[in-house]
Amino acid sequence: MKLTTEQKDAIRNQLFETVKNQEKRSRILTVAYGFANENGEDGDLESMVLYLMDKENESQIDELFEEFSMSMPYLAEADDNKN
Repeated sequence: MKLTTEQKDAIRNQLFETVKNQEKRSRILTVAYGFANENGEDGDLESMVLYLMDKENESQIDELFEEFSMSMPYLAEADDNKN
């Protein structure tokens, strides 16, 4: 789906405001990156992030993570409390 720059920025900001759990956020980003990498359409990454942030779809995160996790190395967000 073609998204404007403003829409993409809003989705990114919404991810950090909505999903407080770093592990879940990292999994969402990994799935979204893998999905976008596989499909190659502009806006796929943000569209998948938006889809997985929806409470009705969050049960699919683990299943999709298994499918797309090899698309990029999984790196959990840095824990600032340890630094």
